[in-house]
Amino acid sequence: MKMHHSFLFGSLICAGAILLTASAQAFPRDGGGDRFGGGGGRFGAGDRTDGTVDRSGSYRFLHGGSGTFNQTVTHQPGSTTGTTTWTNSKGGTGTHTFDNTWNQSTGTGTHDSSTTYADGKTSSSEGTWTKTAPGDATYAGTHTGVNGQTTDVSKSVTNSDGTKTIDTTYTNPTTDKSSTVDKTITDANGVKTVDTTATGPNGKTVTSDQTYTKTSDGHIQTGTVTGPNGNTVTDNKDVTYTKDANGDITRTMTGSVTGPNGGTKIIGNTETYSKTVVPDSVTMPNQQND
Repeated sequence: MKMHHSFLFGSLICAGAILLTASAQAFPRDGGGDRFGGGGGRFGAGDRTDGTVDRSGSYRFLHGGSGTFNQTVTHQPGSTTGTTTWTNSKGGTGTHTFDNTWNQSTGTGTHDSSTTYADGKTSSSEGTWTKTAPGDATYAGTHTGVNGQTTDVSKSVTNSDGTKTIDTTYTNPTTDKSSTVDKTITDANGVKTVDTTATGPNGKTVTSDQTYTKTSDGHIQTGTVTGPNGNTVTDNKDVTYTKDANGDITRTMTGSVTGPNGGTKIIGNTETYSKTVVPDSVTMPNQQND
């Protein structure tokens, strides 16, 4: 499963530091980073299976908000594509699509994604990956936000001794102002740490230090987010996956966020979905390979 950006961290960025519109671009063979999208999107466990994975189900947030979703992700040698649609409790609908390619021989790949929201607004991203060393790559592309503003995106991904470093720069081509997001990921023995520093155009920073500990049925996330004024927020989340007799999977997140003044808010959401996997190549019982 791909664990995506902390909700709390993203909220602080929007509120305090990062003023440029940004979207995560997918690493080659990845499913996309958007909230509802791709193999690594919010719904589902992000399987890497050659063939097609279909998911459909419902979601509900503790403090309001619910709906249904359908997702199809197809993995083939050299490409991953996907479409997710969702309908919220008010009847609003949205769609996210992505198309990622990777050419092993040339060490290059492409990313293209678009999202249409319930209010009819759209955002999109596109770019190119280039392999620079085994496990390392660079990305150059653009992201167009719901307001039509375009942001140039450059990213560098390096892997060394079990640690992945992702350095991203977002530049507004109109104002030439830039923001950066630098992330370090270490994953070993069932424990993943993700340390992130976001620096806005004004030089102010937001830092996030998160730890994900694998459990028998999911993971536990604990961490802190420190804003540009030095105030720190603590977050705790317990994510579990259960399967019923019909094979339907329920993902449950329960947790809390404690602010710098000691006030605590309980958070949580659930997603229940069924999953069908169709392998890229299936040998029927009566078929034999010569």
